[in-house]
Amino acid sequence: MTRLKFLSILVPASAVLLVSLGCDSKTTLEAPLAAKTPGDILQHLRYLAATKDYKHIILMAPVSENVVIPSAWWFNSQAKGLGLNLTLQEETDLGVLDLKNKLDNLPRVSSPDYTLQDARRAFYAGIYRLVKGFSPEDWNKMYVMSVQMSPSSVDVTDVTLGFDNQAKLVVSCVKTPEGSYGVANIQYKVGLAIKK
Repeated sequence: MTRLKFLSILVPASAVLLVSLGCDSKTTLEAPLAAKTPGDILQHLRYLAATKDYKHIILMAPVSENVVIPSAWWFNSQAKGLGLNLTLQEETDLGVLDLKNKLDNLPRVSSPDYTLQDARRAFYAGIYRLVKGFSPEDWNKMYVMSVQMSPSSVDVTDVTLGFDNQAKLVVSCVKTPEGSYGVANIQYKVGLAIKK
């Protein structure tokens, strides 16, 4: 069974994909539209885990430099600590082959050899690395445990996700200029008990 991938970024976010979830059965997954509430971000992370539709990350990622650069550093630093690495194919598909030797030790500010565009690609790769920490089956069990304003900023809303009555991670969301919500931070609350 094969997983169908988006062939172009021009394919609308609401396009329907057939993805293989194993057991000789096919499930139709619909890409979620832009998150209207912070809690909606769970559907985006769940969809990314199930489909590996990397272009979808653009829909849930804020664009401001003050979010992208420090978060790219944090996502990849945390993923390194959790032992979550990208395969060569994932690095290729995410467009970070030229950054592969930098991802685990990214700078926290832009520079001539680390531009905002580099940080944006690292940001997308970092989100996916952290999503990889839970299997698609785990993401299907995940639910929103709480939504509250972040103690660090009035512009940030923290969404605690978990399953089996245990918080697994906190996703901090910010409102984009378009009025939807995007991922600004991901913080694991547990170690990993899965094979990577």
